[in-house]
Amino acid sequence: MFDEGSLKYRDYVLDRISRRLYYKDTTIPLKNKEFSLLEYFMMNIGRVLTRIQIIEDVWDRNICWNTNTVDVHVSRLRSKLFKQTGTQLIETVYCVGYILNEAIIE
Repeated sequence: MFDEGSLKYRDYVLDRISRRLYYKDTTIPLKNKEFSLLEYFMMNIGRVLTRIQIIEDVWDRNICWNTNTVDVHVSRLRSKLFKQTGTQLIETVYCVGYILNEAIIE
């Protein structure tokens, strides 16, 4: 069903061709920026990503953004993921940014 370009993390599969996220047998609808944000996290599992890195690599570098743009989008993405598993998958690294870690936060 999924090709080699799909990204996998635990029971999640991010299909980059159809731009859909699957959790077990469920499809989780994501908006375009949420998809791109999760794709970036899944390509950088275990790395602390600063807000500046996220803005530069996920958003258009020429946009005007305020300081909580990343925080708002991460919060929405977390909420969608949390509804499926009941666990927090994206951890905040205070005063730095975020990490999609192998350790699950209960």
